[in-house]
Amino acid sequence: MFSVQLQSLSKTYHTGFRRRVEALKDISLSVKENEIFGFLGPNGAGKTTALKIITGLIKPTKGAVLVFDAPVSSVLVREKIGFLPEHPSYYGHLTGFEVLDFACGLFGIASSKEKIHALLGRIGLWEKAKVRVSEYSKGMIQRLGIAQALVNDPELVILDEPLSGLDPLGRKELKDIIVSLKDEGKTVFFSTHILADVERICDRVGILHKGRLLKVGELADLLSERKRNVMVTFVYKGKKEQSFIKDAKRTAEGYWSASVETEQQKDMIRGLLKSGADIISIIPESMSLEEVFVSEIEKDEN
Repeated sequence: MFSVQLQSLSKTYHTGFRRRVEALKDISLSVKENEIFGFLGPNGAGKTTALKIITGLIKPTKGAVLVFDAPVSSVLVREKIGFLPEHPSYYGHLTGFEVLDFACGLFGIASSKEKIHALLGRIGLWEKAKVRVSEYSKGMIQRLGIAQALVNDPELVILDEPLSGLDPLGRKELKDIIVSLKDEGKTVFFSTHILADVERICDRVGILHKGRLLKVGELADLLSERKRNVMVTFVYKGKKEQSFIKDAKRTAEGYWSASVETEQQKDMIRGLLKSGADIISIIPESMSLEEVFVSEIEKDEN
């Protein structure tokens, strides 16, 4: 079963003077239950527009959205969603505790001191429960927004740029929270442009650019399908001028190491063995998520 299904989704904004902006262009995408899905794209790609349509905050120009096989307009469906907007904002005169108490009231669910303190503790704000939001830093506001997205114990958690404004420790803590949400059986659908963090926690990703969905797939598959080279490490005492070793570099351990295209691997190994070199290791190299992302964007630009 799918948590989210986007069916030929398009969104066009009319900005006046007969000008139109196509924020989304015929996007079809399915997010499985109990997976962590990373929605990737540069600023202005259309990520926030897509998330707002999924939550029912805006309507698509064309296409449809299903959440747990039902229209997102259903109140019962919306009760299953927790949402963190890109720029959360709260009444500055309220304390962190009062913001979460207010959020519980909006959902019509019972609030309790224990529940709210547990949420604040989970995102590292328990000691700031009685501090007014006007005194919170940007990172603290972001943490409070995550707690607010969890007050209704949602089945689907949608986070728009959740890592924004957090320091390295905060990003690690949030990644741990996202993984724990999956462990609890929830689905997490979040947008970001901080690719190194996505690579560690996502099951699948989608790459969005200028409103078009360029690529969707299992993270492991996207990385492995781009394998190009092997890293050959060896002990060699011959002449560096040999053609099969010309691009090799010294390692910290005193070995030689060279990144070789797969097609040239046999020739290099044959040359090394013939010269009496000892081969230490041959390790396939794969592209990082950042390299895959940049490659897809560049192909779309050309």
